[in-house]
Amino acid sequence: MTNVRRLLLIDDDPAHAGIFKEALLNADDGPFEGEWIRTLAEGVERLAKKNIWAVFVNLYLPDSEGLNTFDKLQQAAPSVPTLVVGGIWGQAIAKEALRRGAKDYLLEDHIDSYSFDRAIRNMVERQTAKEALFEEKERAQVTLNSIGDAVLSTDISGDITYLNAVAESMT
Repeated sequence: MTNVRRLLLIDDDPAHAGIFKEALLNADDGPFEGEWIRTLAEGVERLAKKNIWAVFVNLYLPDSEGLNTFDKLQQAAPSVPTLVVGGIWGQAIAKEALRRGAKDYLLEDHIDSYSFDRAIRNMVERQTAKEALFEEKERAQVTLNSIGDAVLSTDISGDITYLNAVAESMT
């Protein structure tokens, strides 16, 4: 059985919620389930219950505005991928949210079912790549640690960046 990915929309705009739900129905990389919450406080409370795969958050909510909204959400759930929805003039704020860890952004004047679907697809692709990279790194780690010879890696400056167990015991 395929695991359902649960997406949370934190947005006070019912039109955005309708578009979000439509995008979830049409998304190819599912199955997805969506939840819609109108305030940051409710969103933080919901995130505490876990099993949210990703969050879409409007940066202008009744109880929070701007980057403060994103920062509070990151504090509540730092490991949950977050996409921000910015106001029509909010591209600079949305880009700053990217620098602070948001995975993507949408601007209100460009929100439609296609843009939500594209954003979901991009999040799935990033997560799949992240998981593949993690598995490859783990496999390399196991291989390096099982070698009977000392193995170490250095950066361009000659500083040691990795020692396997044999090299570690020799030093």
